[in-house]
Amino acid sequence: MTKTASDKPIRRASGATPYAALWFTLGGAGLGYLCVAFFAPHLLPDFSGGRLAGGSEAQVMRVAADVEDLKSSLSKLQLDVDSVKADVSAQAAHTDQLSSKLAALDEKMQAPPMQTSALAEPVPPPTPDVPDFSGAPQQHAEEEAHDTPPPTKVINAAPAAPKVGEIVTGSVNKSNKAASEEAISFGPAVVKAEPKPVGIQLATDRSVDALRITWSALAQLHGDTLGSLTAQYADLGTAANPNYGLIAGPIKSKTEAKKICKELAAQSVSCKISDFKGAAL
Repeated sequence: MTKTASDKPIRRASGATPYAALWFTLGGAGLGYLCVAFFAPHLLPDFSGGRLAGGSEAQVMRVAADVEDLKSSLSKLQLDVDSVKADVSAQAAHTDQLSSKLAALDEKMQAPPMQTSALAEPVPPPTPDVPDFSGAPQQHAEEEAHDTPPPTKVINAAPAAPKVGEIVTGSVNKSNKAASEEAISFGPAVVKAEPKPVGIQLATDRSVDALRITWSALAQLHGDTLGSLTAQYADLGTAANPNYGLIAGPIKSKTEAKKICKELAAQSVSCKISDFKGAAL
């Protein structure tokens, strides 16, 4: 029996359809865009219209300004720290200097007194007895005078002529001499007391050693004002209640002393005008 035409298989037409070609084209374009975006992004157009670039630049400028402000603040802080360090070092040096001076004063006060026997002056060696020949010529002259006969006197002899170079003076009128003595008269002697030197009293204390320490500190802190003055201490108390005053001087006049006291009072230092008296400190 022969088969009919309907029993034969239907074969599909070979070749790409338009639909498949469209998808193939779109896939290739997408793959190419991804490759360009990955390997050469600068070739792609900028669809943001410059908004992203402008915003990033503004943000970078703000960050840079903040960084500059931070740097200036740090530099100022560093300068302040350096200034504080310099002040601290200067204060430490000043404190060390005062401590060394106080230590030296303490050592002087704690040192034992020197023995006076060790400082006794040496006795000079005895001088040998030397015979005195100064009286021998005089004694010899006296013996010759006794042996020589006295000179003979001549009556009505002419006066001897004056020797060459000898000055001959006449008699002096005693009345003229008395008149000249009476004309010269002196009044009573007037004795003027020497003015006392002027000083300034800076402190009082019950101990002389404490006054030494006080003077050392004042001379160190106010050297411009007290550098040319000398310190002395005066006994202002009694045996039952000892008290000593620190007096600096001498000063030319009370006006200058008032000026110095005014300068010291402006720096909270006690000062009053006094006589420059007492013993060396």
